[in-house]
Amino acid sequence: MSSRGGGGTGGYRGDRGGGFRGDRGGDRGGYRGGGGGGGFRGDRGGYRGGDRGGGYRGGDRGGGRGDRGGGRGRGGGPSSEPPSAFQDTNAEPIDTNVTAIEDKIVANFSSGQPITNLSSSALSTMPVRPGYGTMGKKLEVFANYFKILTPNDLTLTRYNVEVVPKPDQNAEGKFDTKVPTGKKLKRIFQLLLALPEFSGAASEWKSMIVTKKPLNIREGHQVEIKYVEDGHEEPLERAKTYLVRLVAPLSFSVSDFVNYLSATSENAQFPHGLETIQVLNAVFGHHPQSHDGNVSVGQNRHFAIKPNSTGFHSWDLDGGLVSLRGYFQSVRPATGGVLLNVNAIHGVFYESLRLDYLYAKLGAANKKNLADKLKGNRIGQLHLPTRKNKQGIEIPNVKSIWGLATPGDGKGGKDEHPPQVRAYGAGPKDIRFWLNDRAGGESADKSPKTLPVNTYITIYDYFKTKYPQVNLNPANPVVNVGSSLRPNYLPAEVCLMLPGQPVKRKLNSQQTQEMIKFACRTPSQNATSVVQDGKQVLSLNQNPTLANFDLSVGKSLISVAARVLMPPAVRYGGTGSLVPRNGSWNMINVKFHTGVKLGPWTCVMFPTQGRSEIDVANMRSHVTALQTQLAAAGVSAPELLAPSPATCEINPMDRDGNDRRIRALFEQIRTRQPQPKLVLCILGRNDPGVYNSIKTAADTSAGIHTVCVVNSKFTKQQRQEQYFGNVALKFNLKAGGVNHILDPAKLGIVSEGKTMVVGIDVTHPSPGSREGAPSVAGIVASVDKFLGQWPSAFSIQAKSKTEMVSDLESLLISRLELWQKKNRTLPENILIYRDGVSEGQYKLVLNDELPQIRNACRLQYPANDTKRGLPKISIVVCGKRHHTRFYPKSLAEADRSTNCVAGTVVDRGVTEARNWDFYLQAHACLQGTARSCHYYVILDEIFRSAKVKSPHRNHADSLEELTNNMSYLFGRATKAVSLCPPAYYADLLCTRVRCYLSEVFDPSEAQSVVSGAPSMVDTINVHPNLKDTMYYV
Repeated sequence: MSSRGGGGTGGYRGDRGGGFRGDRGGDRGGYRGGGGGGGFRGDRGGYRGGDRGGGYRGGDRGGGRGDRGGGRGRGGGPSSEPPSAFQDTNAEPIDTNVTAIEDKIVANFSSGQPITNLSSSALSTMPVRPGYGTMGKKLEVFANYFKILTPNDLTLTRYNVEVVPKPDQNAEGKFDTKVPTGKKLKRIFQLLLALPEFSGAASEWKSMIVTKKPLNIREGHQVEIKYVEDGHEEPLERAKTYLVRLVAPLSFSVSDFVNYLSATSENAQFPHGLETIQVLNAVFGHHPQSHDGNVSVGQNRHFAIKPNSTGFHSWDLDGGLVSLRGYFQSVRPATGGVLLNVNAIHGVFYESLRLDYLYAKLGAANKKNLADKLKGNRIGQLHLPTRKNKQGIEIPNVKSIWGLATPGDGKGGKDEHPPQVRAYGAGPKDIRFWLNDRAGGESADKSPKTLPVNTYITIYDYFKTKYPQVNLNPANPVVNVGSSLRPNYLPAEVCLMLPGQPVKRKLNSQQTQEMIKFACRTPSQNATSVVQDGKQVLSLNQNPTLANFDLSVGKSLISVAARVLMPPAVRYGGTGSLVPRNGSWNMINVKFHTGVKLGPWTCVMFPTQGRSEIDVANMRSHVTALQTQLAAAGVSAPELLAPSPATCEINPMDRDGNDRRIRALFEQIRTRQPQPKLVLCILGRNDPGVYNSIKTAADTSAGIHTVCVVNSKFTKQQRQEQYFGNVALKFNLKAGGVNHILDPAKLGIVSEGKTMVVGIDVTHPSPGSREGAPSVAGIVASVDKFLGQWPSAFSIQAKSKTEMVSDLESLLISRLELWQKKNRTLPENILIYRDGVSEGQYKLVLNDELPQIRNACRLQYPANDTKRGLPKISIVVCGKRHHTRFYPKSLAEADRSTNCVAGTVVDRGVTEARNWDFYLQAHACLQGTARSCHYYVILDEIFRSAKVKSPHRNHADSLEELTNNMSYLFGRATKAVSLCPPAYYADLLCTRVRCYLSEVFDPSEAQSVVSGAPSMVDTINVHPNLKDTMYYV
């Protein structure tokens, strides 16, 4: 088995930052959104369907699991191969021409002098790069990008495509106005592009076609498309006709775009960059999306689904689900030209099985949940004979599942004899349909003579007579492959779930672990997959579409310049100081920088009924050992309040009852005298429902801090000191202490005590959430120059799934008031790290959130300060939802997980010189492939108005080093974290609020799904005792 990495055994190292989208260190966190589509927010922990960028632990795995290539899957899983760095015989060194362009552009833009005119409109727009970073040890790394080779005179023309049904009355005498979407729309595009006049065109199969030259057609050119099913050569009877209009043709010069990216003049402009990238993505995605051996999720994610094809790798996740390895691709602008970003990803799909077998794996007891899982998925019909067209190509017998059979099906239509369904989710013996003389598509004289006509018959009897080879189980729910008005029923035994159907729901813990086994892969494995399998799946080597547009990609991944920033020394109480190694350190024989007197506290055990998980009699000894560890770390913890420990039994089958008991318990604790300041909660097992109830009752009603531990870890003798040390970190933070700080010189402008650092994040409902579940915005802010405490505030967004914070003004005012309370003055600078914003939303932050920030400041600051341009504001967007990866070129330049070492920063090669952004891998990745955080400055009034101080040579140095050093100040761990702490804390805050709203964010399968969030959403608040503390860590 492969090594999992590890840590030192001496002292304790802190935790890994908790369940922050999995391990923020690498490609192994919370899985989000159907097969890789859609935005990863609202995911906080656990996979939720979709793809994962990068890897977990890779390699082949043996063992018996049926016919899946000798194991759980094909071509994936844990590996025992020795550590190695990625090597490529086609690799080229850093492009010196690109470096020269980068240097000349920044030289033209950066004067090195501070900007003093704060009323300049330039300060309200995205700032240009003030220079490239110079700090740290220089080296070269591979990036998962291919250079796109473009001809000198390439111009692409985009036609927007509108598709509507041709006005025509249907069987009910109504006009069909339904606009086609999904697979039907893609099929219409296929039929359109098959016409001679559109030969050679490319499309993203949704809204446009792209041509190499303008078509000889007029504006608004319209084509009638008679719908032909996939595989058929002629339209079926009563096939619909669609009107396809090509409108608003626009031409974009790829050559001019490349020239702009290579230009060094300050005045160089290209107003259509986003549109040019859009049409290039359509061209590159056309072939992999149309290849019958692939399934595409969205425009950019492509998975091989044929077991014998190159690039096919699957893994059995159990429960009727499999994971496939696929590849993400996206055209990206960079200094000197355009690049193609390609990354290995992993998606979750339904196993291709007969539905009756799949029922057993998915679970058919809860019919509503089963229907939700099946709805919209495509099935093949096994009972029908195989048909081929004139070319000998098999015509697929494919249907889409509408749902399960429901009483009332067909009663809203014009059918004189609607089906008779005994109960929701009925089996074949409990559904009767009217059999006329053309049932099943055959005339009466071709049907078996034993079948009656013009009467009701059960599905079971019909299939038993007409398809005697099919053995039906009366208990299996029948699926409706028609609609509620025009139902069409098929037994599960004749339906085959087609491969490549993405899953849009949360995985259970076992499936998550299996996913990790498949997807956790080393940088070398992922890079090799990209260069070999990725090119095949994406058809980058031989692609008629690319050839038609005279486009191609380089043979190797590009090389880029990187630097490794030095870690800062970490300071503890007294004179204690530690220098991190490999991004972490052991807290040995040192005390917290600012320890606290804990005050009254108590302990409650939460054993599971009928289980002996917790040794109640001996628990006091373990609590005493924790007290000893707390004292050693500098936390003064008195004896537990008597009587203690108390117990609260948990019934795993009664979630609502558990919640009532927990609320009653904390109400009882709240009224005790003296009131405990903190409750240690010892859980019998890891139970999210119990955890959510504890946090909700304690945070919102009782106003008491809680620290939850799982008994098996809390009482484990091995490395107990290390575990108790991790618990002590939380005790001290919650009680208002400061665990560790940095040398003030390492925090730049923050060390002057005039800068408030802010973190902002928004969490959204996940695919499993109830309809109407809200989005939640969270804000945290520092209160002094040490950055050791980060109190918070949150609000429910006015609209669900809206990323821009709707109540930011009041949230920021609350942070300014607390800063003023602590410091007797307001901050001169506000440095904001904004998490979760996609590239397309940068301007929305400036348009929607910045005005709220400025208005909050106008309300709080004296007029004299406002006239002086105070406070100065800078906004840095930080994101990990990207697909850029960096791979070391040698083991000598890698850490023990063969990733880039902690502190690796890249701001050249894959960036645009006119934008101020950089990639920073501040952490050491324990396993898998490390994912850097992408920092993008969208507003800067702080750094450019200050003088550059030695050893920095420009403002890029100042921000990069400040961000890297702050990554060592995450108080819940003794290691650097991959996301800057203000953004990390804001994420944890949003995660905590999800606990309060768990009934709408993560409803249990046993609960009925209702529309809208509960009334508590509007009134949820943290108790005043806790609002200015770090209760959320």
